[in-house]
Amino acid sequence: MKELIQILDQLNRLLNTGEYFALATVVHVDGSAYRRPGARMLIDEQGNWWGGISGGCLEGDLLKKAQLAMRQQTIKNITYDTREDDPFQLGIGLGCQGLIEIIIDPIRDHLVDVAKQLHACLQSGRAQLMQSTWDGNLFEMKEVFDQVSTFVQSGGKQVFIERIPANTRIWIIGNQFDANSLIQLCQQLAWEIHWVGNTLKMKADIRESVRGFYDWSDEMPFRAHDCLVLMTHDFDRDVRFLTDQYPLNEWAYVGILGPTKRLDRIVKQIPSLQVNLLSSPIGLDIGAEGPDEIAISIVSEILAAKNRRDGQPLKFRKSSIHS
Repeated sequence: MKELIQILDQLNRLLNTGEYFALATVVHVDGSAYRRPGARMLIDEQGNWWGGISGGCLEGDLLKKAQLAMRQQTIKNITYDTREDDPFQLGIGLGCQGLIEIIIDPIRDHLVDVAKQLHACLQSGRAQLMQSTWDGNLFEMKEVFDQVSTFVQSGGKQVFIERIPANTRIWIIGNQFDANSLIQLCQQLAWEIHWVGNTLKMKADIRESVRGFYDWSDEMPFRAHDCLVLMTHDFDRDVRFLTDQYPLNEWAYVGILGPTKRLDRIVKQIPSLQVNLLSSPIGLDIGAEGPDEIAISIVSEILAAKNRRDGQPLKFRKSSIHS
């Protein structure tokens, strides 16, 4: 998501210049590949780029093809096949064994539509299915429903349907120094951060960098499926917060800092609390010590919860990494 936000920011900037630029989109992958359908790479006429379509192996070649597309102002369909060790095929010796299909679009009017639709999607706060259709020199991007991610070619018409996830929206409750580490890590992921606590005790530079900050008594614009991390170090405040706010099943994730004994005390205060929907003690078991490592543990657990993974080492996963 961070990469998509960066690409959108640069795309909006380029649209306000007279420069040529192109957007490359991975539309189909067969076999193993570093990036999946929906990965994008934005290239300007000076050769700068943002995002990527591989782990760095294919970007240099794609850059040349994108510059040709810009000069000719034509859409290019590119295929990289790294499944065989063919000495005449780009990709020999690469770590991935897959076929990657990419569309390079340098048409400004098309990219205006892409910027508009992606901005609307990100602002909506929810995951959406987006359909991109190239038909000759015509292009359309729109939200669709009840379909699955796919890529279909028929004659000169190409249709790509992708799922664009909602950006993670997190509420960090508490203003002790360990909240600072969690906020800074979430910022690196471009998550939407809302911070609650005593605003006078919040570190000023961090406070000004989050999407919103709130004092304990302020009204807070929670949304269903937000993530919630309680790190107040205040037992009574945690109990009050869990009693007054959304039911636990309305949140995407709820974590509470503190040991199991502390959670047992909270349950005695709120007997109806659905403990199975809570993460407490918070975070994955990685032996974290200190605020920075604990922040990594918390963020890892949130990612696992949102992606419906169990946090085990990938070497033990039986199915595809990206499935």
